This record gives sequence, C-alpha cells and structure tokens, in this order.
Amino acid sequence: MPEYESFVGLDVWTMIFAWGNLIILFLFLKKILFKPLLNIIETRQKQIKDMYDEAQNEKDSAAAMRAEYEAKLADAAAQGEEIIKNAVSRAHRQEETIVREANETAQKTLKRAEEQVEMERKKALNQLKDEVSGMAVDIASAVIEKNLTEEDNTEIVDRFIGQLGTPE
Repeated sequence: MPEYESFVGLDVWTMIFAWGNLIILFLFLKKILFKPLLNIIETRQKQIKDMYDEAQNEKDSAAAMRAEYEAKLADAAAQGEEIIKNAVSRAHRQEETIVREANETAQKTLKRAEEQVEMERKKALNQLKDEVSGMAVDIASAVIEKNLTEEDNTEIVDRFIGQLGTPE
C-alpha cells in the first residue's frame, strides 16, 4: 500500500504547488480573459444604457409631438367652430334680407292693389255719374217736354255733376 499512499495521501509541497498553479492560472486568466470580458460587458451595458436613454428621448419627443398635435387639433376645432358661427351669422343676415325684401315687395303689391281699387272706385263713380246725368237729362227733357240743344244738355249735365261731386 505504500505505493498507493503517495497517490491518495496529502503532500504539502504538492498542495503548495497546486495553489501556486491556481493563483498563476487565475492571474493569467484575469489578464487575458477577464479584462476583455469585463470590457465587453461594460461596453454592452453602456450600449443598453444608451438605448434606454434614446428610448426615453423618443418617448419624450413623442409626448411633445402628441401635445403639439392635440394643440393643433384644438385650434382646428376652434377654427371650425368660428367658420360655422360665421356661416350661421351670414345665413341669418341673408334670411333677414330676404324677409325684408319680401315685406317690401308685399307692401308694394298691396299699395298697387289699393291704388287699383281706388282707380276702379273712381271709374265706377264716374260711370255712375254718367248714368245719373243721362237719366237726369231724360227726366229734365220729359219735364220740360222740349228738346234741348247739345249745349244746353252739356250745361245741365255739368251743373248736375258739380252738384253730385260736392257734399251738401
């Protein structure tokens, strides 16, 4: 068994040598592998941070654009309301103009109708005067029983018309 004892047993020098190898390997790996790996990790972390910052900037920019869009939308709505208000106002003015013109036309038509009625009344009165004067001549002729001349007839008719035209 002594031959196997060195294989299974603990030797201080072997242990120191193993620890020395481990420290050298660690320092070697740290210099060659860990520093570049840490640099890669730091670079990646910086890229991720930059991406987050850029995303935040984009989010802020989008929020600003949204606020600007909403302001423009509100302005457009206000302009639309103003346009509608102006159109309604114009429509009311046009309505008033049309109603006024219609009233003026109706007044003119009514006045013309009244004038026409007055003319018809005067015409009827003149016809009545002519008929009454004719009857008066006939009556006067019958009373006098003589035939008057045309001048006499005209004079009598004019006097009679004058008397009819003036109220007593």
